[in-house]
Amino acid sequence: MIKNSFLKSAAPIVVPVTRQVMKKHYQNSLNLTDLVPNQNILVVAPHMDDETIGLGGTIRRHADTGSKVTCLFITDGGSSVSRHSREELSKIRKAEISRVQPILGIDQVIYCDLPDGQARERPELSGMIAEHIQRLKPDIVYCTTFVDAHPDHVATAEALADALIQTENVNPVIRLYEINCPFPPGVINCLIDITETISAKRQAIDVFQSQAIAFDGFLELNRMKAHLAENTIEAAEGFLQLSSKEFEQIIQTIKNNPYDYPKLFKQANRTVTLLWAIFKNHRLKKRIYQQSWPSHPGIHR
Repeated sequence: MIKNSFLKSAAPIVVPVTRQVMKKHYQNSLNLTDLVPNQNILVVAPHMDDETIGLGGTIRRHADTGSKVTCLFITDGGSSVSRHSREELSKIRKAEISRVQPILGIDQVIYCDLPDGQARERPELSGMIAEHIQRLKPDIVYCTTFVDAHPDHVATAEALADALIQTENVNPVIRLYEINCPFPPGVINCLIDITETISAKRQAIDVFQSQAIAFDGFLELNRMKAHLAENTIEAAEGFLQLSSKEFEQIIQTIKNNPYDYPKLFKQANRTVTLLWAIFKNHRLKKRIYQQSWPSHPGIHR
């Protein structure tokens, strides 16, 4: 309670400074990525709400172009910060997703229902993901990135790489999205304009009332990433786009250099603490991405 009160009282001073610093941090002249209509899109999300936080505006844009969007949720979502029991929270969060579906235009939802917080301990996960990829044959797969403060997010990225090795004649484009650990700006090589759909993303975020977690920082990041675009826009979502083979190779490299991400990085959910979240061990984060994909043209910026 004391911490929340302090953050609230500090916001009028901290937030303007945060926006000024972030506007300079997120400066580039990237071309916006056009969305191809009528594609099969698979969103792999460790938890219910990751799909909205990470790419809610992009999902809505895909839906508006006639693409079919499937969300594959890895865990049961029962271990978040909440006053509810594990079983109650899982049911409530699934009910929230049912309300989010029409807002974002999600066609299909699939649950793996692995225990929240234990994705890394479940070796069957890669086979589950492979089965759905083989069946759905997605053109694009969105997934959490391999540098993140939540172990389930990292484990999901690793499981996706293993799943791609198991599939035959399916080579989707991979787009990694951020949740807890914002990308260094130079990592982003796919920028999608969500000016027209950020209102849908905000509406979807408002559905998630079951957890005692703030979401304003994620929307602030979308506004700041607009400064990465060559043209003037109001909001954007940024991704690290890779071929399936590039992604598989990067994950193999990362597995050989394990880091304790939860201790290294700060969650980026609050605007008032965004500078802390972005710059805590920022140089190390850049170095991890550089080591994982040294040929990325923008990663050394």
